[in-house]
Amino acid sequence: MKRLVGSLCLVGAMMTAAPVSASTDAPSGKPFPEVTFDRVSEIFGHNLDTSEERLQTLLLAIGMDHTTPTSPHFQEEVGIPFIVHYGPNHWVNRLTSGDMGVDVLVNNALLLLFAEADIPNREQAAFDLMKLASDKGYWPADYFVAETNLLNHLVRGPEVAIPMAPTIEASGLKQLAQDTMDAFSRCAEIGFAPCRYRIGFWLSNSQKTLQDGLKVLQAAIDVNLKDTRYEDKLDGALVAAAQELAERGGVINLDSDTVDQYKKLMYEYSRSAGHLVN
Repeated sequence: MKRLVGSLCLVGAMMTAAPVSASTDAPSGKPFPEVTFDRVSEIFGHNLDTSEERLQTLLLAIGMDHTTPTSPHFQEEVGIPFIVHYGPNHWVNRLTSGDMGVDVLVNNALLLLFAEADIPNREQAAFDLMKLASDKGYWPADYFVAETNLLNHLVRGPEVAIPMAPTIEASGLKQLAQDTMDAFSRCAEIGFAPCRYRIGFWLSNSQKTLQDGLKVLQAAIDVNLKDTRYEDKLDGALVAAAQELAERGGVINLDSDTVDQYKKLMYEYSRSAGHLVN
């Protein structure tokens, strides 16, 4: 923890500009405080324009949670706007004083992941904070922890991000794999489509759990299509899931009309996903 605090103090020291003042006439129930582009750039540079899917999806999850009134963390001040609004020092100081609230943990993790400052051990420190937030029931942290474990330990690379059971058994990663599946399951239960896709592909990769996997992929596509907040963000996963259902839907007794619908989805969304399915 001392090394973590030291890294975060470096962030605070490098961001000495005064935080944006709170607006006294902001309407109640406003999801995020208003911040300026210049202030965002001062803290994060261009790092929020990341091409890393894991980080893009983390920001999506945080935004979706904060704008969902039924979320248990709806009132938490989590996210980039709150970091900018109060300033990095505010969040770093709260952590160093022993505050372990979800907003403190996650916002400091976001600083480590995205701040323009050069921070040693930033990735591991951010993971440790997100793991603490996950343990407190914050589902976007569940996604981040699970996705990080998946990509770092359970697959050969992000291009083939489906765990292979023999590899897991041979590498002694059975418990890590179970913890990862559990974390994906928690955010899938909330209804987060990326977690449902991960579980669906994972289960459908084994003959024993193929039927369950295909049904989860069906649910993932359904959530994806109904929620406009996913628009243009999950097209690649949707195409892959639709292809899986079109090719193997007979296992769960999909009729020809339903299979045709998934084929249409494949071709429709493959264009926006940047590739065409044969």
